[in-house]
Amino acid sequence: MSDAKLAVENLEAGYGAVRIVHGMDLSLAAATIGAILGPNGAGKSTTCKTLAGYLPATGGTIRLDGQDVTKKPCWWRARRGIFLVPEGRGIFPGLSVDDNLKLLLPKASEREQVFERFRVLGERKRQHAGSLSGGEQQMLSLAPTLVHRTEVLIVDEPTLGLAPRVADDVLSVFTELRDAGTSVLLVGESPHGIVDIADQVSLLHVGRITWSGPASDLDQATLEESYFGEAAESGSP
Repeated sequence: MSDAKLAVENLEAGYGAVRIVHGMDLSLAAATIGAILGPNGAGKSTTCKTLAGYLPATGGTIRLDGQDVTKKPCWWRARRGIFLVPEGRGIFPGLSVDDNLKLLLPKASEREQVFERFRVLGERKRQHAGSLSGGEQQMLSLAPTLVHRTEVLIVDEPTLGLAPRVADDVLSVFTELRDAGTSVLLVGESPHGIVDIADQVSLLHVGRITWSGPASDLDQATLEESYFGEAAESGSP
């Protein structure tokens, strides 16, 4: 894991006395798309929050470019290039599209770059962000990363509630970011679309990785077993 952009070893996390993530190992190389997939309640959002520093790890290590960041707060990690798009988009619904963007992109020229890439946001820049469609809200949450590239982008439920065509549009943003050098970690319940663009996939069940490998090696039987079968219960790949 020494050459990984983001490396996780024996990670433990939870809330109070309740452990949610158990001994997780994860490696995300530079300029790749990794995916963590699992059913509802698998510990996906807890993993996202812990990697980004919003929730403290109770054990194990998290390294960014080989540097131990396990005890670093979320703002420190953000300044070093770890950016989290949480489930629910992470936008301010009562503010306009333009005002949401101003929080991370104070220069008008930067926001114009966003409106050139996402023309629908430019057409609705005075509109309250909460009135946008789910896909438009996801585009808004991702837009700053296209202007100022992050080292690691973590996205919790990137296609949740999106129509297939809209989901494809959002997923294309992640391939664009990967091609520009960002390491992307997509974390979600549905594998549809995500496996198609991912380089590496890990399957998560009850806080444990049950299978990990190249996306091309993941077959339907393995996926179904991890979600529903004995492999998920035993922790065997």
